[in-house]
Amino acid sequence: MGLARGTAVIERQPEISVVVPCFNEEANVAALAERLFDATDEAGLTTEIVFVDDGSTDGTWAAIERCHEESGDRVAGVKHKRNSGIPAAWQSGVDAAKGRYTCFLDADLQHPPEEVVTLYRSLLRSRADMVQGTRSSIERLRDSRMLFSRVLNLLLNIAFRTWATDSKSGFVLAPHRVLEDVLSYRGRYRYFQTFISVAAKSKGYEVLEVETLFQSRYAGTSFLSGKAWWVSLGALADFPRALIEFGRKRAPYSASIAPKSYPLPRARHPYRGRRRLRFEAYFATTPLHKWKITRRTRDLYLELKQTEQWSRGALEELQLTKLQRLLQHAYSHVPYYRDAFDEADVHPEEITSIDDLRRLPLLEKDQVRKKLYFHLFADTHRKRDMLRITTSGSTGEPFTTYGDRYQLEMRFATTLRSLEWTGWRFGDRQARLWHQTLGMSKSQVIRERTDAWFMRRLFVPAFEFTPETIEQYVDRIRRFKPVLVDGYAESLNFLATYVRDGGNPGFSPRAMVSSAQMLPDNVRDLIEEAFQTRVFDKYGSREFSGIAYTCELSRDHHVMDESYVVELLTDGRPTEPGEVGEILVTDLNNFSVPLIRYRIGDLAVAVDESEACACGRHFSRVGRIEGRTQAIVHCADGTWLPGALFLHFFKEHEYAIRHFQVHQETPGEITLKVVKNRQFSEAAMREILEELGRYTGSKTRIDVEFVEEIPLVRTGKRSPVVSTVDEDFQEVSSRKVRSLV
Repeated sequence: MGLARGTAVIERQPEISVVVPCFNEEANVAALAERLFDATDEAGLTTEIVFVDDGSTDGTWAAIERCHEESGDRVAGVKHKRNSGIPAAWQSGVDAAKGRYTCFLDADLQHPPEEVVTLYRSLLRSRADMVQGTRSSIERLRDSRMLFSRVLNLLLNIAFRTWATDSKSGFVLAPHRVLEDVLSYRGRYRYFQTFISVAAKSKGYEVLEVETLFQSRYAGTSFLSGKAWWVSLGALADFPRALIEFGRKRAPYSASIAPKSYPLPRARHPYRGRRRLRFEAYFATTPLHKWKITRRTRDLYLELKQTEQWSRGALEELQLTKLQRLLQHAYSHVPYYRDAFDEADVHPEEITSIDDLRRLPLLEKDQVRKKLYFHLFADTHRKRDMLRITTSGSTGEPFTTYGDRYQLEMRFATTLRSLEWTGWRFGDRQARLWHQTLGMSKSQVIRERTDAWFMRRLFVPAFEFTPETIEQYVDRIRRFKPVLVDGYAESLNFLATYVRDGGNPGFSPRAMVSSAQMLPDNVRDLIEEAFQTRVFDKYGSREFSGIAYTCELSRDHHVMDESYVVELLTDGRPTEPGEVGEILVTDLNNFSVPLIRYRIGDLAVAVDESEACACGRHFSRVGRIEGRTQAIVHCADGTWLPGALFLHFFKEHEYAIRHFQVHQETPGEITLKVVKNRQFSEAAMREILEELGRYTGSKTRIDVEFVEEIPLVRTGKRSPVVSTVDEDFQEVSSRKVRSLV
């Protein structure tokens, strides 16, 4: 039962909430409150106390009520009908607390209340996520309790591979949300308080130990009196369960941090028989064929198979939990974000919904280029767990960032799940029209080829596709008989051209997956008809891999909500359904180099998400990908055209134009590079330009340049638009968007 708060309302959110479990502590309540308020008032800290009467049989509750009458809303109380133990009291106190930071303090006054200020200041001066007050030997009674405590601490250090001075101390202070997370354990423990530090560390939090006084009790009786040995045995009995739950560091983005209202029960494995054996062998041998990925990816994949079935509300709650953890981490450990949050006057604790993310500034690619190594690296990063990621530079300037082991594992687990949407299953043959070993070292090439053998994957070099070599590569695919073909949209376009020119594919995969570029609808239709298959889309980037995928029943892209928050922004506001907006991505997985509200440089159409997709999945969705913000053509009348428009437009005129590329250096003027096709004529060209003028406007100047070829970049892609016009999409997005669809 909660204690009613008085009329003396605190004018602003308390800086610190001190949660005090009480069991028969009548004599200590008033003294604790007086000493704590004296210390925090002197330090200029707004503080509240949340007393939790844990089934006391003396006058503890009456003492709490008197304290509340004297201090008003600075004192709150929660009453348990029966004694439930310290962890339950902590949880009740955290649920009632309103402060930005929360501290756990015993009511026996052995930890001096004045030390709360010490912990708070230590946390602010450090980059730690939680501060733990260690019990100093100064003034400490050397009794059996001290002996048992030190033995338990030694065992904790050995079992959990830590080196803590006082790992089981329950005198801790942390941001409120951190302690909420630490208390979201799943096992049933006799004395969870023994493991509070290892629980925090297992979730990726950094714990700072600060020596504090630990004095003798002068009033009341400890629940440990006369039974310290019994409690120690109970804590030892908890060790096996704790080793299972906290024995290894959990991925900070994993669904294992899901709210308790959406547990992850042991699910049936999706594979049986030989597929199951191949699946398990693949993940058991990951050190042989994967760069950074470990066997843990298997567990993440199985978690994703469950979260795929969650309701929209469950996914949003998981997403928010992970976002809040990321923001707290970024603020504490990444200098760039500490400055960005402070400049925006936002604290991580104030982000209570996904919509609140809009209070944070956008992250530009140029900012990443300038600040990557000394400002965007988290001070907790481990170099051996990081992988350098460089984009192809197809938009004009290469870009470098880093992924960490957790992010890479989640990327691969997400990819496996999404490929299964096509009908492919682990162990089926797969042909990839890709750049298999481009930019890899010799050891990486060996691992990549070993991985391809395990996955029964055939690589076809996308950048070698030409009209002269297409028959050769089609024959390789034909003989391989893949269940799935995936690759660059440009490579699938070559296959479509091959069929249109009379070629016989001779194979019919269950599905094809297009990625890296936009695939025009007429090309998609041609491929589906010629190969008797369905074409799926993957939207992603080198920084993140797959961000969103189409399903079997819709052309909308399902965002991988367990990994990303995707926003569409137009004129600085959320994009309305049917509008084109700029894509912003927040990666919930990468804690080494966080990318928050990152301007990836792409455009997409917003869709109405009021109804779920017919496939039954409840992921958030975006519509058609409209190209890159750097591929916008600025017309003379002030409108702009996305790169996707030109792809769709010229696919209707392939009889005359084999390849094209639009170049723009000055708004209102474009150069159209053209590779002639067999049926090209001057009359056809005039007709095409006249039709194109309906979109560009009559005042836009179009110069035509005929060329022998428009080469692919070395990764196998060809950009429809190359623009050097420097203009921010958010500043031009209020202008009218012209589109073919």
